[in-house]
Amino acid sequence: MGDLCDMNDVDRFMRSANGKEHLDEIVRMLKGKTITDVTFSNETHAVMTVLHLSDDDLLEVLQPDHEVEALRENFREAIQEEFDKDYPKRKERT
Repeated sequence: MGDLCDMNDVDRFMRSANGKEHLDEIVRMLKGKTITDVTFSNETHAVMTVLHLSDDDLLEVLQPDHEVEALRENFREAIQEEFDKDYPKRKERT
């Protein structure tokens, strides 16, 4: 749809009983816990941040600036350098 439709649906979710219950579960899961470790995983279209909590629960977080298109835009040179390491013969041809 469009940004306004998306924003309105997010608002509807957040104010709904089911949405509030779901968000409250997240609050209960996090409140009073300590982050004991942070790791990252490749989720094909993004880097996922994994927060390891003191009770051994995990919270997986996707951040917009870790989506592949944002990575390509913000880290173009770093990605190209690593590509050249993966395919050194291609670099020699240019």
